Amino acid sequence: MDLRTYFRENQRELLLWAIVVIFITVKIYQGDQSFYTKHFANGMEAGPVLDWYRWLYHHLASLVLWAFVPFAIIVLLFKEKISDFGWQAGDWKFGLKATLIAIIVMPIPVYISSLNPEHREWYPLTTLATASAGYFALWGLSYLPHYIGWEFFFRGFVGIGMSKFYGKIGATGIQVIMTTLLHIGKPMGETWGAAVGGIYLGWLTYRTGSVWWAILFHFYLGMLNTWLCA
Repeated sequence: MDLRTYFRENQRELLLWAIVVIFITVKIYQGDQSFYTKHFANGMEAGPVLDWYRWLYHHLASLVLWAFVPFAIIVLLFKEKISDFGWQAGDWKFGLKATLIAIIVMPIPVYISSLNPEHREWYPLTTLATASAGYFALWGLSYLPHYIGWEFFFRGFVGIGMSKFYGKIGATGIQVIMTTLLHIGKPMGETWGAAVGGIYLGWLTYRTGSVWWAILFHFYLGMLNTWLCA
């Protein structure tokens, strides 16, 4: 098989890989909170207010680059429905049960991790997040876009999208490797947690046919971690 024939027969798979690599790279450099600090924070004093704005930028970049842009690619380029990539309620009964179990179980390991000084150096991302109940709720609204983008991209766009070429086990391995590597530089326990959590959330997405239960799980985990580390 010559190279031209190979590209023609595997066009969709190769295109998916190219899109994934491009948008992960753009997110790492142009969509990171450090990019905001370098280019948009002139004149702002270091502190919790700047922390809020730079992380808000980071979270909104996740939503745009890892959810909104893939939405457009799926509909306009792939000519498919975003529901085929998990943007639907799916098996909501099973998803709801899994979410309730997570709400009960997860406070224990999150509390244990919050006792680690290395972990508390990272979280909360801004002390304003827990300054009051109102700020905590507002922080949740600013934090949620990151989880929507993250889970749709890795569990839906990558996990479901690549399962058509590599099967569910292969695609799960791909998205777990990606999400684990993106946690390097954070506390070691969180990086290990990303590996285990990636397997669970990938399975949950396949089982329910929806990314929303992974979004709820991850968002709950993030807000619980914010509160306990504070």
